[in-house]
Amino acid sequence: MDVKIASVNDELGLVFGFAIICLKNGEPYYDLQDEHIPEQVMLKASCDFMINSRVAKEMHRGEGIGNVIFAFPMTNEIAKSMGISTLNTGLIIAMRPNASILKKFKSGELTGFSVGGTKIRTTINE
Repeated sequence: MDVKIASVNDELGLVFGFAIICLKNGEPYYDLQDEHIPEQVMLKASCDFMINSRVAKEMHRGEGIGNVIFAFPMTNEIAKSMGISTLNTGLIIAMRPNASILKKFKSGELTGFSVGGTKIRTTINE
């Protein structure tokens, strides 16, 4: 999934943005592979990622180029409980890339995060 970054903080060397989008403008968001990640799936996956990994790579390849140091899962339930009104939900992160990758974000060569993962399909009989 390719997700646009929101901002770059030069002083701290951080790149902020959504790593996963669940809802966009209040509607389910589908990526380029026509995949939708429900809020509860994102919440579970982001918990595992922050506990066990936090490594950032450039487009899923090569060695680590930095770390995800902040992550905030924004679900409708969490937003409501905190008095936040939003039409967009998902995983908001701050990544601290190495200096060469930070330059790519600042120049516009890199414009978003590319989140890798494995989808396990399940069928629910109602």
